[in-house]
Amino acid sequence: MIDYFKGIYGINLLFRVHGSALYKGSLVGLLSVLIYLAIELRWNKYGRERDLEDDLEHPYGVGVLVSSVTFLIIFRANYGYQRYWEACGALQNFMSKWMDATMQAAVFHLQNKHYDGARPPSFFDHDELNKLNLTRARKRRGEKNNASERRLKSVVDCGKNVATESFGRASDAFNGPLPNSGLVGYIPPTPDKASSAILQRTTLNSKYFPSSQCPNENFACRPNNKTPPLFLQELAHLSSLACAVALSTLRNDIEGSESVLDIYIPGSPWPVSDPDKLPKHIRREFQHRFHIFTIIRHWLGNDRLPHHRSKYNAARPLLILGGVSDSEIQFLQKARGPHAKAQLALGWLTEFLIREHLQGSLGEVHAAVLSSLMRSLSDGMLFYNQARQIMYIPFPFPHAQLSAFFTVLMVVAVPFLMDQYTNVLWIGSLISFLTVTCLVGLHEVARELENPFRNVPNEIPLCTLQAVYNEALVTMFSGYNPDSFWDPDMYQGALEAMALGKVYQKNDVEESAIEQILEMPTLTESTVQLATKESSPEKRKRVSFAAEVETNSDVTKELREVLAKQALEIEELVQLLDKEESNQDSSGIDSLSSSFSEQIDEKKST
Repeated sequence: MIDYFKGIYGINLLFRVHGSALYKGSLVGLLSVLIYLAIELRWNKYGRERDLEDDLEHPYGVGVLVSSVTFLIIFRANYGYQRYWEACGALQNFMSKWMDATMQAAVFHLQNKHYDGARPPSFFDHDELNKLNLTRARKRRGEKNNASERRLKSVVDCGKNVATESFGRASDAFNGPLPNSGLVGYIPPTPDKASSAILQRTTLNSKYFPSSQCPNENFACRPNNKTPPLFLQELAHLSSLACAVALSTLRNDIEGSESVLDIYIPGSPWPVSDPDKLPKHIRREFQHRFHIFTIIRHWLGNDRLPHHRSKYNAARPLLILGGVSDSEIQFLQKARGPHAKAQLALGWLTEFLIREHLQGSLGEVHAAVLSSLMRSLSDGMLFYNQARQIMYIPFPFPHAQLSAFFTVLMVVAVPFLMDQYTNVLWIGSLISFLTVTCLVGLHEVARELENPFRNVPNEIPLCTLQAVYNEALVTMFSGYNPDSFWDPDMYQGALEAMALGKVYQKNDVEESAIEQILEMPTLTESTVQLATKESSPEKRKRVSFAAEVETNSDVTKELREVLAKQALEIEELVQLLDKEESNQDSSGIDSLSSSFSEQIDEKKST
């Protein structure tokens, strides 16, 4: 594919010759100018003695022919354009389907029991954190709080350590973003900022996914010779192999020829899409040492011959993660036909997923969920066959033959028409050149776009797309989100402070209520029971909630001692109420109840 820059008015595009339909059409346009000059200078001057008007009664007859041929050629160009974009869409669809299935399998694998100690903590297990009104907004260090000056955020520690905060009002102290337990970028938290549990999780995560410990590096970078899980390595290789085999069959590699598959190194430069921009030592493998001969070969169509395509494909192999073994090459070469080769590579990937799922590598995934993964692989093969259809089935021969015949006819008809329209030599030559160049150029555009997988240099950049696919697969080695390793223990102090604050507030209310009860001259039994029910259970519930919160700070111990003293005082007050209730005369209670009944009767009568 020719990657061009859209300069001012597209003038820079005029200087590209290799792969240009303009220059191929201009050669035929120059031939039409020669024909026009021959008609004007030789035939009109020496070949006849009649007037010019006697050649053609009306020149519009040739104009109708030119219009009809133009419609025929434009129809073919439009059809070729549709084939080109349909191929691009089918190609992107089948690659995205296979990528989705591969990434889903990798995510399912991270949920199996082998990663129980390495997975980040779950918000479901710590629902009490919602009482602190926390947020998960990321903020970079040194970033201002002004919303208009905020940029796209990355993973940094935005919170403060709970141990350094005072136990005031918890909602004021922790109304901010949820920190990630001291994580700065991709570095695991240190022991002075995180608990032992979260340190163990991050340590295991760095063991399973060493690439997460390499900031500003590719995900395939592995420090200290550590490697990602073997399941992810094999999954990435088989997915990359299936995609590479499918793309190699689309560009029509010859049966039985040497394999054009090679190993891909993550982080390597992207393959260039334009063949003319390749390094000189690579271009020498499929191009002539002199560029002018390469252009002439392209004009004549010799670069589309099978042996030239084989040289080009060998110079630009499709790269695979983990490389390709001799056994895989032998099996792929034994498969007859492009569809068989692609189906064989996809079968290896499907079999691997099913086998590992039955052994538990994909975690406790329901069969219905796994069926959607298999459906994605099947849909990808469907889109591959649509792309294969465009490559294998050419433009219909009758239409192609008709377009070629009338395109050649226009080379002679247009100069004859210009001879009837004008007697000025340079005007007739110029119009003949432009008309024929336009018609032939459109015909060449249609021929270039009909098969977008092998018409070099206007083909779809399959090598670049394969490299993009490989880099997407490498992201599986990153493991979990680095900001997911937040420390729940950092917030236990905040929860305890909130609980103790509520206990103090409740105790103040209870003391005021008891004082009011003691000031009353007489108390009924129902009133005492109501006061006891509202104080004792609620009090015990608050105390037990605060006692269950685990902490090691000195401030918390002092608060617990104060809380225990207040609990004893409340119990003594309750005992005093019980004694007062027992010493109360039953006559006083009866008189009080009778007075209540009299008041009720009076209200009913009124």
